[in-house]
Parts: sequence; C-alpha cells; structure tokens
Amino acid sequence: MPIIKGKYGEWVVKTKLQKLGDAYTVFHDVYIPNGERGLTQVDHIVTSVHGVFVIETKHYSGWIFGDEYKPYWTQVIYKKKTKMHNPIRQNYGHVQALLTYTGQAEMKDVHSIIAFSPSSTFKFNKDFTSAHVIQFPELLATIKRYKEQRISLAAVKRINEKLKVLLVEDKSERKHLKAEHMQSVRKAKGSKQTTHVQADLISKVTKEVAPTICPRCEGQLTMKAGRYGKFYGCSNYPDCRYTDNLNAKRQNV
Repeated sequence: MPIIKGKYGEWVVKTKLQKLGDAYTVFHDVYIPNGERGLTQVDHIVTSVHGVFVIETKHYSGWIFGDEYKPYWTQVIYKKKTKMHNPIRQNYGHVQALLTYTGQAEMKDVHSIIAFSPSSTFKFNKDFTSAHVIQFPELLATIKRYKEQRISLAAVKRINEKLKVLLVEDKSERKHLKAEHMQSVRKAKGSKQTTHVQADLISKVTKEVAPTICPRCEGQLTMKAGRYGKFYGCSNYPDCRYTDNLNAKRQNV
C-alpha cells in the first residue's frame, strides 16, 4: 500500500506539472549519480530561467508534525503515530546531488519543494526557511511565484542536456534500476556498494557528459594537464579560476 500510494502521489504531481507550459522543462523519476550511494532518486525536477525546482512528493494523510532541523517527522492518524525521515533533509541531499552532477555547485536559484497530499493536515510550529512545504494544489502557484529571470538560457540548456542523459527509456532496464536501487537502500544506508545496473548508468553518464562551458562565467572549458593529472580549466583564467576534475568525479561515483 505505501508503494501504491506513493506512486499515485507522484502521478498526481506529474499531471499537475504538465500544465506549467513551454517555459518549463519537467523531468520525472530521475536517478542522479551520488558519490555516497551510487545513485539517488528524485521524484521531479523542473528547470527554467526562473529557477530550478526539486520536488519530493509525500502522499500522506493525517496530521503531520515536524521541525526543519530534526531527523524525523511524525504522522498521526487517530492514535497511531508513525515516524518518517525529515523530507526537507532528504530533498536537500537530492538538491546537492543535482548541483554536483550538473556542475552548478554555486548556483543559488534552486528551490526545494516538499509536496504533501491535500488529505494531510500540517501541524508545524515554525515556518521553514530552506524548503517550501506545501500540498499538491499549491504546487503550480509555488513554482510560478518566481517570475524574474535568474538563470541564463544557456545554463538551463546545459542542465537539461545533462539530465536527459539520465533518462532510461527501456522499461525492462528501468524496472531493474528501480528494484536494485530500493534493494540497496534497504540493505545498508551507509554502504557505498553499487549494483550492476546502477554502475551501467553511472558509466553512461561519465562517458557521455563532458563539460564544455564554464558554469561561472560561460567561458570555454578546455582540457589542461596539471601537476595532479588532466582537468578542465576556464579560458578566462586568471579572471575565472573554475576547474573541473573529471577523473576525480569518475572515481567518486
């Protein structure tokens, strides 16, 4: 039942996001390379010149109690209390994985959204500062409140291109990827072991994605040889000192 409810919640959010319009690009159920666990799964990512939105769906009912900085929140249905991992902290990890993977580590216009079912009732004592905690009907309005252009079209295009590499079209491969990801999460939260399907996707990413444009100043990135091996450096050096050590990234994932 939790899996079915979760999938239904993701479907509801997916349907709503389809109404955003052509100014936005939407990605669903994305597996992003994460140096700590191989891959991390993100429910929805929306990109635009107004910002990037990372969305975690929670199809929960009942009263929801939680604090921004505590590791667990509580769901209460009548007299039954159930603990859940703090979704703000959970989605923070998703945001960091996205920024690292896309080479946008210093980009500030990335917004974390935790979208709960409207059958839930929030019982929070304080407002949240690092994420929007809302219900499904508020989702589009929350995204569209950001109206100014904050990211260049070129940067959005680069982000989209990298995310497209992660899309798995083959149904059988996607089924195995989901199953193995869930199995690895259940086995050991601290384990760095990756499954063969996850490794295939990570290998695909590192082979197909190579940086060409500096994310800081949009200068040209070129391959250079340094004291510790090859790396990508910005053509606007020394005004821009951005570097991208691709070999180190491959070792981390």
